Amino acid sequence: MHRSSSDSSVDLAPVTPSAEFLEVTDLDVLLARLENDQRDGGNYDALWMVSEFIGPATPVRAAAAVGGPNSSSALWTPPVKTSILLTGHIEVQRRRITKDGRVKLKLALLGIAVDRCGICMTQFKKAESARLSEGCKHAFHDRCLARWVARSRTCPLCRVVLEIDPGR
Repeated sequence: MHRSSSDSSVDLAPVTPSAEFLEVTDLDVLLARLENDQRDGGNYDALWMVSEFIGPATPVRAAAAVGGPNSSSALWTPPVKTSILLTGHIEVQRRRITKDGRVKLKLALLGIAVDRCGICMTQFKKAESARLSEGCKHAFHDRCLARWVARSRTCPLCRVVLEIDPGR
């Protein structure tokens, strides 16, 4: 700011942006955390915050808002599907070596073919403890699902209500 001595006017220096400002949202920060975290389930809290920020892929009671497929009543609610959680260990069904020397495994949990945890997206390993939703057949690491069900009693992938063993 510059004040001239002859008059009472104030001359303001022109404002020029010396650096461009970047707009960074909370979602950008969360996604950056996901990119930098480990892939062994250590990013669970960041994934949870992203899901809370974005919201569910399908609203839980979306059908109720429109009255359901065969109902004229706005009070219609869809039937609640439930699924029992089964516990087991990952087994190797088949092992083969490709021409380029890579080892390919076919993994199973309680006889159902599995590949990755539905929460942390990390590939299962032989003899790992895992849980399988009986109804929807989604598989999860035991530790990942334990953290999930502490906050929500639904399947993380399809939102089916999960029946938790009281003994677990």
